[in-house]
Amino acid sequence: MIELERAPAQGIVPGYRWRQGDALSAIGSTPLRDILDFYYLGEESGAVDVVVVSTDQAHQSFTVQTDDLTTLAETFRPMEFKTCAARCIFCFIDQNPEGMRENIYVKDEDYRFSFLYGNYITLTSMNRRGLERIIEQRLTPLYVSVHATDIDARTELLGIKRRIDVLQTMRDLLSHGIEIHAQIVLCPGINDGEILDRSLDDLGALGEGIGSISVVPVGLSDHREGLAELRPVTREDAARAIDQIEARAEVFMTNSGSRLAFPSDEFYLLDDRPFPPLSDYEELMQQDTGIGGCRSIIDGLQDTVEELAAQELPRRKVTLLTGTLAARFFERDLRPLTARIGWLDLDVVPVENTLYGKGITVAGLLSGGDFTRVLGALSADAGSIWIPDVAINHDGLFLDDLTLEEVLQSGPPGVRVAEGDLGELLWTVAEEAKL
Repeated sequence: MIELERAPAQGIVPGYRWRQGDALSAIGSTPLRDILDFYYLGEESGAVDVVVVSTDQAHQSFTVQTDDLTTLAETFRPMEFKTCAARCIFCFIDQNPEGMRENIYVKDEDYRFSFLYGNYITLTSMNRRGLERIIEQRLTPLYVSVHATDIDARTELLGIKRRIDVLQTMRDLLSHGIEIHAQIVLCPGINDGEILDRSLDDLGALGEGIGSISVVPVGLSDHREGLAELRPVTREDAARAIDQIEARAEVFMTNSGSRLAFPSDEFYLLDDRPFPPLSDYEELMQQDTGIGGCRSIIDGLQDTVEELAAQELPRRKVTLLTGTLAARFFERDLRPLTARIGWLDLDVVPVENTLYGKGITVAGLLSGGDFTRVLGALSADAGSIWIPDVAINHDGLFLDDLTLEEVLQSGPPGVRVAEGDLGELLWTVAEEAKL
């Protein structure tokens, strides 16, 4: 059944008074397990019959117009995801410090969330019933954490005892038209070198239906007590990985018309190597995992800089706080662009991660305490001060449960949250300079 978190508009079913806690138990004669069933069974045009279990457990059947189904779905209680049974030796959830809110320690392994939100799954918990549902309801694309196609290496990486051939499961899905995007988290000494070559070759050989393969460096925090010994990706590791992946990508392009395999942006920054042209990233299919985002920002900023540089505006001092990785990217690739805006004095301040450790460099994992420490040390001439929105959740909380208000109050007056990319921030600054 699907429980309603709040009552929908009463007009969806004239004469029925919806209540929070009502639940939909079936469409027609078919029971509903979750919202995916609701959408799948509600695809018919015109109207569908739904069975409603009211808060007093009375069962009633109503006809709902398909145009009203989306409005009804917006009131559903969020699905609870299935948790992960693997114990990946690099899992970042296990590297969280103690004392954080409970939901930060939950690991998901749910093909429904992979389809809906692009979450990566290992397929280790996939049973026949799940495979049949994916195929029947065409839950495509899916995002699969492969890490290695060599069964021994993958078993070690996932920290499991059962030997699972992920390639066979993927073949089953691909043969029924399910598109798959694969990911490899590179752990030096375990799935790099020849193992990486084999993984790329095996995935490329699966043929049509493999939409992309991303390779990202392992992230290691300072909280690895009792966990497997892993070492971070070095510049030499990054250089070797880029060479391997780009060589395979050229082969894939020749054979299939797609480069297919992509190193993460972090590899290029680690090796201080220029990013490939935007066309090499094709449709930016894995931008959310750090693939091609930097090149997209560089190219997108070109027109913004050209327009803003042509404007005569009062001098504006701007200070942007961000993670050390983004700060490195800015100094190397973006400052030569923003420096062309004569009226702009832009200072990007790297914020070191003290919650997770120096090895964690992305802005999204900075804590409120990290920002308050840096904000408190800013000089009086910092100008307009901004912090990135990616470090704050929908409830206005940082990872250490400091509120946005608490963090903003720790610095000089007027500290604000930068929403969107650097280009959007610069337009905001320009509009304010005109006032």
